[in-house]
Amino acid sequence: MSAPPAAPGAAAGAAPARAMLALFAFALCLRWGYALAMFAAFGAPGLMIGDSQGYVVLAEGFAETLRAGDLGAWRWLGPDISVMPLFTWAIALVALAAGKLLPIAYALIQGALDAGTCVLVYLVARRLGESAGKAAGIAAALSPTMIVLSGVVYTDTLFVFLAALGLYGAVRWIEGPSWRAALFVGLALGAAALARVLILAWIPILLVVLAATLAVQKRLRWPQLGMLAFAGLVGAASTGPVIARNASVYGAWSVTPQSGVHLAMWIVPLVREAKDGTPRSRTIEALTQRFQQRHGTTPSANPFAESRRYRALAMEELEQLGLRAVMKAWAIGAAINLASPAATLVPAVSALPRTGFYDTPGGSFPEKVANFLFRSENALYAQLVFFGGIGTALFRLLQLAGLAALLRRRANLPVAAVLICWCGYILAVNGPIASPKYRLPLEPALAIFAGAAVLVRRRHAAPDRAVLAERPASAATPP
Repeated sequence: MSAPPAAPGAAAGAAPARAMLALFAFALCLRWGYALAMFAAFGAPGLMIGDSQGYVVLAEGFAETLRAGDLGAWRWLGPDISVMPLFTWAIALVALAAGKLLPIAYALIQGALDAGTCVLVYLVARRLGESAGKAAGIAAALSPTMIVLSGVVYTDTLFVFLAALGLYGAVRWIEGPSWRAALFVGLALGAAALARVLILAWIPILLVVLAATLAVQKRLRWPQLGMLAFAGLVGAASTGPVIARNASVYGAWSVTPQSGVHLAMWIVPLVREAKDGTPRSRTIEALTQRFQQRHGTTPSANPFAESRRYRALAMEELEQLGLRAVMKAWAIGAAINLASPAATLVPAVSALPRTGFYDTPGGSFPEKVANFLFRSENALYAQLVFFGGIGTALFRLLQLAGLAALLRRRANLPVAAVLICWCGYILAVNGPIASPKYRLPLEPALAIFAGAAVLVRRRHAAPDRAVLAERPASAATPP
């Protein structure tokens, strides 16, 4: 007996499921392979850089709080007001389950989340065509930045997964606006905000982009505006408990007390360095002395009051440095963010003895780069940065070609608008502070641009039928 004929569109629906599973497995193997190799070679230090050790201590302490059930008086939001609660809960639960194996256990979980991000990249890029979706998914799976950071105990991989979920939801909402899709976008953005506060200012920007996209397509109606407002409220409401805790305990209607120190000890020194070449360490020393002359050496018991003090000092300095220096520092930061190779994030590489980039002397940015690359006291580190930078530059050219191909077709412009605005937002928020770590939120968009490069050779071909067959009717017919 012969099998019954397949329903129309069944093959088209089954192919993406197989492709998603294959992509997830491929990406997961790469990430787990890297994490396990680092752990086997170096132990827990092979999975930790920078703030990682602090996060492990935080997780172990909060795990004890969870074990004791002592979650009253706002303690359920976590012991560190500078770390958002979703990440605190995630790593503490892993600490409860894995004990001393926390670093490798959390790295393996991050590997699974990052493989999920690769699938989301495929699903977004697939709106451009099946071949573009597969190419973008593979580009994300092979991204050195994503692979390395998924194997480091940090907040970033969780955040990027949730941010990518929001980007996917936004693209789906453009295709078929609905209250359900708006709720999905709001929940994804709200969850991302509970992982890192970085995304909060993106919520109104994204809503404006989505509204503008529908307006250009002459599909914007009052119900769609209501949906966007609803999505924004859901996203913003996620931080309500955090703000309530800070207002109740510290009298501050704010999400985090980090902004003041960030401005004074990172932004101002890097802007000054961009203006006159003063090394960051010297500016920090001068600012610390000035701050202590004003407020003494004993920090305020209220971290938000301390943050306001640092912010006031920083704003005075930035006003003196001028807008031109600020813009120059932002441009330098964006260039480093896009060009720096991911190899510098590998714990074994970052542990090599050398002068860090921000402490490298140089009268100008090009001289500073040359000193860092070619006059380093550690030749191996310099070589890794140099050849890694060449590889990064080649990928950027591919992604630029993909972006150009993406912009050639009017049907692709909604996806392009969301992704370009996301990249601009991340570069603007990071400002002069640059590292492959700060580039990670860009990687899903960069992978989609790389995937879109296949459209260069296919721009005169018909769109992929399988993809169009699965799009909702509202994507082709204005409401």
